[in-house]
Amino acid sequence: MEDIFCKKFNDKLSVSYILLSHMEQNVFNSSKRFNLSLSELSMLEVINKNPVDGRMISDIATELMIKPSSVTSAVNRLVLKGYVERHRSLKDARMVYVNLTEKGRHADRIHKRFRRNMAMDILKDMNEHEKNMLIDCIERMNNFFMKKIDRNIANANVFAKHR
Repeated sequence: MEDIFCKKFNDKLSVSYILLSHMEQNVFNSSKRFNLSLSELSMLEVINKNPVDGRMISDIATELMIKPSSVTSAVNRLVLKGYVERHRSLKDARMVYVNLTEKGRHADRIHKRFRRNMAMDILKDMNEHEKNMLIDCIERMNNFFMKKIDRNIANANVFAKHR
């Protein structure tokens, strides 16, 4: 019985991931104003968490759990597309910050509105108990994912030290 449930859960989780990704990409593909991938949208969201000062490449990489070199490449593309700009710190010229342009802020607002509307639509027919249960389940999944990621990072670091 548990194997059947596990298979059903796995199938539903996989389909949910595909559908969510597809929906998000379609929203931005249908708009001729934006030429952004899902990973670029995520990067705009992370950069906009500090809209005044901006974010350093290393901070963005840490939050997105990707390599700084990948962030640098993505930021270069986003600069060319007009969604972000770089600026040096006035206090320490070695430090470079990334900020959203007005075009980047607009794209981030639309993405956030899409996500908020989607969440509201999903929750609208649920009672409080179902909403709380859903939140609890997602939190447990996220905690599981974080533990696996932390363990994989720790294992990779141990492996790298022994090479």
